[in-house]
Amino acid sequence: ISKPYHFVIEPTNVCNLHCPLCSTGINAETRAKGTLTLEKFKKLIDEIKDVALELYLQNWGESTLVKNLPEMIKYATQNKIFVNLSTNFAINYSNDYLENLMSSGLGKLVIDVDGTTQETYEQYRVSGKLETVLENTKKAVNYKKQNNLKFPIITTKMLVMKHNEH
Repeated sequence: ISKPYHFVIEPTNVCNLHCPLCSTGINAETRAKGTLTLEKFKKLIDEIKDVALELYLQNWGESTLVKNLPEMIKYATQNKIFVNLSTNFAINYSNDYLENLMSSGLGKLVIDVDGTTQETYEQYRVSGKLETVLENTKKAVNYKKQNNLKFPIITTKMLVMKHNEH
């Protein structure tokens, strides 16, 4: 009997942005807002760790709003699970949070950059500041270099739409 090896866990369905194509961003009342506790996360990992190879920590919320996210990632990686995180990275993180995130064992960090100017970026990432995203990205890259880390692999992603396809 085959069991799944790829999992998606949503640490929160709360977000700091108001993206027009996202049910969270438009405040659709599809389900109650909430955040996964570290204890429940560990229980989930304990249930899947024997078969899980890869874990995505995202869905309809901004995972980096979760204070315990670095500890969650560390627990998953200690259980030999490769962790991917997609983030809007549009939050003014404390240096401690960003350093804990970067040193957590995270395998891949995907940063949403949907424009190269504030005007283009904010057409989809409503309430976001491109400058914040770029500054966080620089800090993450610098931390990785200064600490000679192989991981996380840092990439950016763009949702191509009419207003940013240029």
